[in-house]
Amino acid sequence: MSPDQSYAFLEQRDVRPTPARILIVRTLEGADGLMTALQIEEHLGTVDRSSISRTLALFVRKGIVHAVDDGTGSVKYELCHGSHAHGTPHPDTDAHPHFHCIVCGNTTCLEGTALPQVSLPDSYQPLSANYVIHGICPNCVKLS
Repeated sequence: MSPDQSYAFLEQRDVRPTPARILIVRTLEGADGLMTALQIEEHLGTVDRSSISRTLALFVRKGIVHAVDDGTGSVKYELCHGSHAHGTPHPDTDAHPHFHCIVCGNTTCLEGTALPQVSLPDSYQPLSANYVIHGICPNCVKLS
């Protein structure tokens, strides 16, 4: 994603495109997988930790990123690609499970994999769900 595309991406989602926000969007877009705030900080080097934390919190509130708790103690982030017709992110259009490898520690998106349907009692109103499968990834299986 170019800086201009990142700028437009943020504007379409009603987020003021500051230089730090553009850098964070571009970092997440170019990542091979999910990233922690620390990994983003190490990758950028020029953006301070508090700016990254505030930006990620804003991006989660606006539906720009998913925050994935894979049980490692470090929340990981990925860009949401699903959207409403007007470009506004919508988590339901980008919902997918994740796989956490207990050998290499990588967490991977399983896009295109259906989430299991959970039937809740009538009085429960779900706000979010985090579905992570723990196991051994194909790369680590090859090594064993």
